[in-house]
Amino acid sequence: MLTKMAARVRGLWAGNYPENREDEQVHVNNRGELLIVQAMPELVEIVRLGESWQINATTGQAALTSLPSTVAGLTLLNNEPSLGKCYAIDSFGSAEEVVDATQTDVTGLFAMNNKRTSTAPSGGTAETTFISLSGRPNYAGTGTVKRGATVTNDGWTPHGTPGAQMAAAAAGANWKVNEATVRGLYLVPPGGAFSVQAVKAAAAASAQQFFFIRWHEVQVIWKS
Repeated sequence: MLTKMAARVRGLWAGNYPENREDEQVHVNNRGELLIVQAMPELVEIVRLGESWQINATTGQAALTSLPSTVAGLTLLNNEPSLGKCYAIDSFGSAEEVVDATQTDVTGLFAMNNKRTSTAPSGGTAETTFISLSGRPNYAGTGTVKRGATVTNDGWTPHGTPGAQMAAAAAGANWKVNEATVRGLYLVPPGGAFSVQAVKAAAAASAQQFFFIRWHEVQVIWKS
């Protein structure tokens, strides 16, 4: 059965319609986009569905001193079947929980979304402490997370963070958080993997980077 939805196309001016007009059509712009006014904060609707998660590395790692290649700081693997859910990455980063008093504390944050045809990440240490963004007690999805995994280098991308430079002194180099908020810029399909890594100019404290990833598990049609 063919179903069509009728909508009123808005040009330059918004109509002034009477209150409680029950027969009014929905409005779209001239590109066919539905015009709405969002009543709640942007993530409330997707988080309330209960498939939004985050995970924090339980052990710190040293930042790299050269561009990332085949070693990831933290990797999220989507183990769904071929028509299963995709993982929309919301944000990622690292907390620097060990003092680095050796240099001006500037950290480069990198991310990589592997090709589905690439070799799956291997090795590393499993991280299992999944945290629900809506308070669910247990993780029921198929995702797995590895710390320090070996990955295929499909191209790492730098992400800017809002953190300011800090002086090379103990008082200024502790508890710094580097976070990239991407709100679905990366979509990890079934069989895919998403990784993050950090880089500094020189060797720093050996257990400084505690990586984290936040994501939403969604059923969407995607192009393979």
